[in-house]
Amino acid sequence: MTKLHPKMRLPKGLYLSPMVRGSDLAMRELARKHGNASLAYSPMLRDRDVISVHQIIFSNKDEPDKQQQQHRCQSFKELKIDKAGRTDSVEEAAYLLHETSSTDTSNLIVQLCGSSPQTLGEATSAVLDIYYKNCATLPFGIDLNLGCPQECAKREGFGAFLVEKDIDATVSCMASMRKSIDMYCSRHNSRITYKPTLSAKIRILDGGVDDTIAFANKLKSVGIDFLAVHCRKRQEKHNGAPDWDAGSEIVAALPDLPIVLNGGVSCYKDYTLVTERTKCHAVMVATGFLSDHLAFNSTVQLEKGSAVEIASQYLDFAEKYPPPSYLYIQKHLRWIFRSNLQPENDPSFSASNWKDWRVKMWSFLVRPYLRSVEQFRGFLALYVQQSGDQNRAPDQILRLVSDVTFGSVKKAGKRTAREM
Repeated sequence: MTKLHPKMRLPKGLYLSPMVRGSDLAMRELARKHGNASLAYSPMLRDRDVISVHQIIFSNKDEPDKQQQQHRCQSFKELKIDKAGRTDSVEEAAYLLHETSSTDTSNLIVQLCGSSPQTLGEATSAVLDIYYKNCATLPFGIDLNLGCPQECAKREGFGAFLVEKDIDATVSCMASMRKSIDMYCSRHNSRITYKPTLSAKIRILDGGVDDTIAFANKLKSVGIDFLAVHCRKRQEKHNGAPDWDAGSEIVAALPDLPIVLNGGVSCYKDYTLVTERTKCHAVMVATGFLSDHLAFNSTVQLEKGSAVEIASQYLDFAEKYPPPSYLYIQKHLRWIFRSNLQPENDPSFSASNWKDWRVKMWSFLVRPYLRSVEQFRGFLALYVQQSGDQNRAPDQILRLVSDVTFGSVKKAGKRTAREM
């Protein structure tokens, strides 16, 4: 007798958004522990890369032994990083999948991108198989990126550009992914306890709210379990105020489909205002979490966290859960220190004034020789030294301040045995 698999209960609250080089395992665990996140997304993964990872691990008929598979999985954790911090996309996808599979599946959504129904269906099955065979469990859900406005999405025809080009093809992609989830759970019927969710992340369409609602209904008709909506249009990218009125209309028009809204939320107060105004199921946060995860901690009332404290907490998690490349750490620290080192509201600040310590620090942060957690902690000590601001700086950083120099931070990379 076929067992009916219950779907996961979709939590309310705050979700960590999918972000390329942003929603790595270290950030997901940080957002959960200190930022009140109830659900977190992986960085976006290309469908073809996921399929390649699966083929490398499981498709060699001559090596069916599980130890051989584990050996190949372990090799993904030793990424080759070039001088610019870049990695092979397949190897990075493998690292991200295997670094997460045994750690955070219970509230992880894996986001895919692509434009072919067949390829996305295969990638969906591959994701489920990788997780199931590696740790006997499945992720909370799988999501399709239908909102990316970046040049890479335009070039490859996915994200918001796929929706604009062909809505029917987009719906076929979702239908293929739905079929893959259902078939995989059916094949492993006796050993699977729940069915992962299927979702999509979209933007408000150029045609406005009515067109967006019509599109959402088409996605609903092929079996999505919930929908995330970035309340801006593709051309707006991340600029300008999000359209919460549009979000409210979408929520009201789809009472049977949980709607998660996204855009410009920077603290817990913003979250409560959005949920009260729109009645959405949950709120998704991207750069707000990157800039200050402590701003979403609802259990204690904190003043704005100090940049050093926020960065130090991320580095602690990055040390425990190393991201694929040091570029991830640089991205996080640039978001954390952006308002301090590139102050938009300071009329006396000039980004071309190299006598300003802030300009030097901002430039130093992206040097390719900063690759280890030790060096980035040295950067925090330099910031304290240069700014004179010790507000809530951890003791492990304060101990470095008296002796740290730009040169000592650079040289520390030569002592690091393992590159990030």
